Amino acid sequence: MTNEELFDVFASISDKNDLTNFISMLRVASANIKSEKLLELINRCLEFCSKNDYSVGIVNLFELKIKQLFHHQNQLNVIEKILNQMIQLSTKIDYTNGLALAYSTKWGVEKLKGNKEQSLIALESSMNILNKASKRDDYIYFICNYTFAFSKWTENHDITSSITFEECFEYFSKNGFYRSSVQTIGILGIIYTRTQNSRKILDLSRKILSDKFILEDLPKDIHAIYYYFVGLGHMIDLRLNLAESFFEESYTLLRPIYNESIYFSNHLLLHSYMVSVKALQGKLEETLTLTKEAEDLLKQEFFEQNLDLGTKKQINHTLNLNKFYVYSRLKDFDSEETQDLFEEVFTGSKTLYSNFLLISEYLLNSNLEPAKLEELLNTNNFSINRVKHIISFVLLKRKEEDTGKQQFLERIEILSNRKKTDKTTFIENVFSDLLIAQQLYSLKRYGEIYPLLRKYENNLDRIEVLELRVFMEAFIQVGAYKTGDPLGPALQYMAIKKCRQYGFSRLENKLLDYLNMQGKDSFNVISKNS
Repeated sequence: MTNEELFDVFASISDKNDLTNFISMLRVASANIKSEKLLELINRCLEFCSKNDYSVGIVNLFELKIKQLFHHQNQLNVIEKILNQMIQLSTKIDYTNGLALAYSTKWGVEKLKGNKEQSLIALESSMNILNKASKRDDYIYFICNYTFAFSKWTENHDITSSITFEECFEYFSKNGFYRSSVQTIGILGIIYTRTQNSRKILDLSRKILSDKFILEDLPKDIHAIYYYFVGLGHMIDLRLNLAESFFEESYTLLRPIYNESIYFSNHLLLHSYMVSVKALQGKLEETLTLTKEAEDLLKQEFFEQNLDLGTKKQINHTLNLNKFYVYSRLKDFDSEETQDLFEEVFTGSKTLYSNFLLISEYLLNSNLEPAKLEELLNTNNFSINRVKHIISFVLLKRKEEDTGKQQFLERIEILSNRKKTDKTTFIENVFSDLLIAQQLYSLKRYGEIYPLLRKYENNLDRIEVLELRVFMEAFIQVGAYKTGDPLGPALQYMAIKKCRQYGFSRLENKLLDYLNMQGKDSFNVISKNS
């Protein structure tokens, strides 16, 4: 229903029953649309409720008004004032559902202010009050439960929250809350990706893709945010081609309208995630261009005023991880000149989301002191928990004074005995097996390399991280050569040529070292082909 149609319906309201039905319409409109006209209509309804002494209506309209103002930091004082009135009025008239909704809203406001502890207290109050309600308001029930599931997921990455999200998705999609349903399916996409539940990802994606109303008739920012979340789900699983495709679709839709949408923060996050998927595919020049664009956007007055601190931190952390990844692959990379960057990544990694591959590369190549590695081992963060075997592996290398056989065996044991769960991805196994292969090479246990890696020989297309795939191709040949394949060095040289083509200077030097270690004949192969 358009704003004009809503104004026409409002003009025909004569009593409280009419207004109650109209508020139900406004809930759907307010969930899907953010506009000055809709805010004006909500204010008119509030005036009508005041004149007709309809306190329940006022409480429900307060929540819709806050939704229209939310995400704008310059409106925070206004939002808090409305929220306090909402709580006081709900308490005064003993409106249990309204009070639960008010505290659920307070959770969001406290999060926006950066008050994590207060936001969790508000959420606990909301759920306790909701459970005491004698009569269920479906809208309030699902809004509060969505908030609870969202907090459960973002705070603890508890996959059981998917059950509540699935229930909320059904309610939102059936009742016209399309913006909410798209956000819900986006989060479910991330959860299903981490639990490797590809069937559910495909089922939910089909529900959206088959709904022409969602894809064609909804505002462009909702359409864009669906693509954004699906891309994020694929990125977490390092399905980079799909992630980039969805991110590009989202970027095309959001770029002209980001400063008119509540999803302006996602537009900036989208930049940093696009940088990740492009960098990992070896598109280093595009990466640098996008990084500069994101940094310029962050300096704009619009983002300075409206972007919350937590989102700023996440965007900067992702950009810093990408900078490290790209800079460390450049021939003139100087770790001494990038100590500030190293420190910023270290600080951010303790509390923020980090891409598995990017944080792993940082741990391996940043020369972190043992004390800082120990600090990360004691950090409880979902992204860090995924790479604690890498931290232990690096820490062992930092503490060693020699490179005896025992140290290599201990490193292999750390990687081989790493904790695996249903969240462990194919790429995580690839990464660890390559590190094990390097230790086996140093131990001269060549016969074990090819058996370890040959399971990837026919699955190289699944390794979408370009540098990792080139390294795997080369190291499979290292193992094959050491077990009797005479073409090994020549095939390794093809991998080195790819490194030169894509600018992977660090990997190129590493592969040259391995060829040199294989003997004078291998060195001659390089000389003849250079």
